Amino acid sequence: MKNGLRNIAVIFILCLLSISVILHFNPFFIIKQQFQKIFHTYRPIYILEQEDYATLLKKTLLALDDDPLVYYEQTKKIVREACVAIDKQQDTSIEALFISSVQLIREQEFAKSFDQLYEIISKNPNWCEAYCYLGYIGFKYNIIPIEKSIEYLKKAVECNHQKARYHSFLATVYRHQYINMQDNQYRQLAEENFELALKLDPEDLNAYNNYANFLVEIGEYEKAEENYKKAISIYPEHGKPYYNLACVKALQGDKQSALKYLKDALDKNPDFRYDAKNDPDLEIIRDTPEFLEWVYNYLPKIPQSNNEKRENE
Repeated sequence: MKNGLRNIAVIFILCLLSISVILHFNPFFIIKQQFQKIFHTYRPIYILEQEDYATLLKKTLLALDDDPLVYYEQTKKIVREACVAIDKQQDTSIEALFISSVQLIREQEFAKSFDQLYEIISKNPNWCEAYCYLGYIGFKYNIIPIEKSIEYLKKAVECNHQKARYHSFLATVYRHQYINMQDNQYRQLAEENFELALKLDPEDLNAYNNYANFLVEIGEYEKAEENYKKAISIYPEHGKPYYNLACVKALQGDKQSALKYLKDALDKNPDFRYDAKNDPDLEIIRDTPEFLEWVYNYLPKIPQSNNEKRENE
């Protein structure tokens, strides 16, 4: 059977060659032309895919600029999508390395992530974000010595002095050093960098929240409350500032306000009940009926269906 098919193929090719000699045409040239037509027909699709990929990387980098610690679901989603596309493209560009390093941080693959961040710096010493992530993530997860974290964050600031987030992250590390060492030098550096961050970006939610946390730690409750409320005005659906306000009010002895803000925080994110169970700042309201009900038997608000609304009416 195989020999028969092989013979047919040989005869067909010989016939083509014979016809080409007699009629003076090249059948292989015609076949080549057909392949070229097919390639040019599908080439726009390939180019479109490449353009879509480049757009996806740009959108992901913009999302990470707004949400560097990947708090929000839309950021998590676009980072995941970008990483899948990066794997398919086998892209080793700086942008691709950076995005995939952020995903590795989310997966707590810190060694791999830091290797990629170091590779970025070796390729481009002016890639400011790499220094920022090395410094802040290294501090947050206790991966590198705190002095090294400060060094990397200082490099990020030197790289782009106008980036509010770099000052905010650096201030957070200085704040940690002050709390641990009670060295007024670090307190001053923390305050200076927080205030500079807010001056550069008056809409920086995390900077307001972190600065307010620091103000609570040094006993400036009224100023802390102002910063938490500013954070709420920027992003009312974020539960953390409400929770922190509950703590401040409890520390000031204001039970009713503390309960109010705790309920607001739980309505935004019921998971705050896990923090509240053992938070010493909330000691003053721990035995209240409201605290016991919300924290130990909390049911979030469930939107009513249209039928339920009509029945209630």
